Amino acid sequence: MSGTDSRLSKDLERLRDMADSGPMTLGGLIDALNARGHAFMCLILGFPFLTPIPLPGVSIPFGVMIAIAAVSMSVGVPPWVPAALRKKELPRAQVSKALGCSLNVLRKVEFLVKPRGRVFLRFPGVVRLAGVAMALCGLLLALPLPPGTNFPPALGIVLVAIGVLEGDSIVLGLGFLVALINVGVFGAVSVFGFDYVRSLWHK
Repeated sequence: MSGTDSRLSKDLERLRDMADSGPMTLGGLIDALNARGHAFMCLILGFPFLTPIPLPGVSIPFGVMIAIAAVSMSVGVPPWVPAALRKKELPRAQVSKALGCSLNVLRKVEFLVKPRGRVFLRFPGVVRLAGVAMALCGLLLALPLPPGTNFPPALGIVLVAIGVLEGDSIVLGLGFLVALINVGVFGAVSVFGFDYVRSLWHK
């Protein structure tokens, strides 16, 4: 990564230190992320779900906030945070561990990311599409599903966010592909799962 990359690592380290320092609410975390913009907020809220650290009760508010931030990015307005979500206290120990693990992952892979094909990101439609992709993955992340199902949508969110932040069209394209696969798989499971349950009901 470029100088921005080191900024991503430093900002992630700052958030981890903030989690270590005392109780953290979702509102406090959002306020700390807001200055870096919508894509950075989606990146930081999605990254912990790529780690093996369990985060009970966090995927729903984080997923909702990712969806809100991503839609806000698509339409070009500041993200709105519901008061009830702002007050939600986060599990400090788990969040700190997840952020620390995320930081280690970022430092190992950040050299792979670099500005490529930035010309595509100059088109407003590409940024809007990135917002839609992250919003859909955020909604999938917010679904009350079994453990292990958070990784796929989180991967789509992180790839799209890094692609936007670093101007890397290749990473962004991978993110779009992962997001599309997520929507397709979750949609198929929903449709065929519903049909299966209905067939059992009518037996």
